[in-house]
Amino acid sequence: MRFLIVLLSLLIPASLSWAEAPLRIVLAGDSTVAARTKTDKERPDLTGWGELLPVFMPRTTIINHARGGASSKSFRSLGLWDRVLAEKPDYVLIQFGHNDQPGKGERTTDPKGDYRDNLKRFIEEVRGVGGKPVLITSVARRTFEDGKLVSTLGPYVEAMKAVAAEMKVPVIDLHHTSFLFCSQMGEKFCLRYAPSATDRTHFNTEGARITARFVAEGLQQEVPALRPYLQLVPPPPEELPFDVNLETIHRGYDGETCWVHPRAGAIPGPTPSVVLTMQKLLLTGSDVFFALNEMRTDDLGKTWSEPKPHEETLGRRTKPDGTIIAACDFTPKWHAKSGKLLGTGHTVQYENNKVMHNPQRSTAYAVYDEKERTWSSWSTLDMPKAAKFFNSGAGCVQRFDLENGDILLPIYFKGDGDKYYNVTVLRCAFDGKTLKYIEQGNDLKLESGRGVYEPSLTRYQGRFYLTLRNDTAAYVTTSEDGLHYGPIQPWQFDDGSDLGNYNTQQHWVSHNQGLYLAYNRKGLNNDHIVRHRAPLVMAQVNPETLKVIRSTECILVPERGVRLGNFAVTEVNENETWVTVAEWMQNTPPNIIVPPDNAFGADNSVYVARIRWKK
Repeated sequence: MRFLIVLLSLLIPASLSWAEAPLRIVLAGDSTVAARTKTDKERPDLTGWGELLPVFMPRTTIINHARGGASSKSFRSLGLWDRVLAEKPDYVLIQFGHNDQPGKGERTTDPKGDYRDNLKRFIEEVRGVGGKPVLITSVARRTFEDGKLVSTLGPYVEAMKAVAAEMKVPVIDLHHTSFLFCSQMGEKFCLRYAPSATDRTHFNTEGARITARFVAEGLQQEVPALRPYLQLVPPPPEELPFDVNLETIHRGYDGETCWVHPRAGAIPGPTPSVVLTMQKLLLTGSDVFFALNEMRTDDLGKTWSEPKPHEETLGRRTKPDGTIIAACDFTPKWHAKSGKLLGTGHTVQYENNKVMHNPQRSTAYAVYDEKERTWSSWSTLDMPKAAKFFNSGAGCVQRFDLENGDILLPIYFKGDGDKYYNVTVLRCAFDGKTLKYIEQGNDLKLESGRGVYEPSLTRYQGRFYLTLRNDTAAYVTTSEDGLHYGPIQPWQFDDGSDLGNYNTQQHWVSHNQGLYLAYNRKGLNNDHIVRHRAPLVMAQVNPETLKVIRSTECILVPERGVRLGNFAVTEVNENETWVTVAEWMQNTPPNIIVPPDNAFGADNSVYVARIRWKK
């Protein structure tokens, strides 16, 4: 199931009038669709996907006549089909197959015979009462043999698709999508969605939710007339001082490498030019990066150039001992005092295309030549000869430039053999060519996980704010001078609960209309995402209490079954702020590489979430 998520197409358009009676959508199917009618002691959380479909279609009336144990034959003999037609439906969604299989007694049907006839009769009778039928192939069972998912529903799936083609009826191949999902996630993970340890067919609430989402996405793809009624992404709160428009600027995936780290810098002008860098990741390795590439727009995103490699200046280098060193986690940003686009990141070293652990690391930087549209060869920042800076860098950080041209550059560092990363903020000078260390602030430490790292810095109403990544939580602190910070504290919502961000970065969106934080977190129906690193969301921060205001949280980039990689924030002009990110096509074992044919249609899309501030 392949589809393009464009935020505006997922939200209900303002022009749609709800004064009319809502659409009536009726469900016909078996227990995987049906609503609970009584409590099952062995499976108290037993839930059909039909119960959760209203979450994605809130402006419709959904009537669920599905019944546990029903087949395409028994559904009619039980009188349930007459109830469907009596509802005077606008649409009828029909899923049968599980109980049509052999071994179901009188309910069994022949996929080459009466099963097809039953479906055709359903279609004709729905049309006869003025409704529109939609066929849905049976959701896959979670049956694994020798670690591989198997299916016995194939003949019924193919029969339904053949009937759909013959009768010119939309068909949602839920079997294919759910099969891909369970195959990709593996047996152990998929059991999370079962109502009991032994049930390989039905769902608990979360399993029903994700299956209902597959159905909703199928409707978006196969039934265009229903798109205005679908709400796959919750709309942002109306009181926020901005709108969000999501654009896909690049897509395409070969299953071997994927684009990561898309980060942009804006060159000021009547129409700012935006230069975005990103690099390829080798999927069979861990953090194995290649040369930085560039995309560019000179018309505020109406058109983008294709990725242009900078192998000579921003590529890998071979050291005398044969090891490879590269620049990565690179972030371009305009430096107003010098009139240059300066990119900062850090180095990584490889041996046989594997990351060397605990090597010496440095902050890497390069300067963009606007006239030639090229980058200088990346250089490294000379640091004080202190043992603690053996492994130090500015990868993935958000810097702040002072009015006098000095740069406040957060870095994270540790000594040779040290366990924990620490964070500090450097004050650096930049003359348009060379980045020079001047001084550092205090060290921020946390003896937990790998310590604190990937810090990001901003200034809001004269005060400096620093956010830090940790393996189990996210932390924040403030400063009056940008160098010296108070004790770090874990991020929380304004109701006192934990933010839920862990082992991933956060970045600031600072504007005269408020201070905001962009982040990922758990608790967004995203347990199937590695480290809960999708969707990408943003919420306002109370600058006094350092609490995230939960009621302002909105989705910038939805998830499509894969994590969203390291991202960045770009201040394009006073009217627009962009957040850039790409789909990272690696999963957790046993299936590390996300296949090109995957359940959610993820294709390594590179996104720009355009935050447009209301005047």
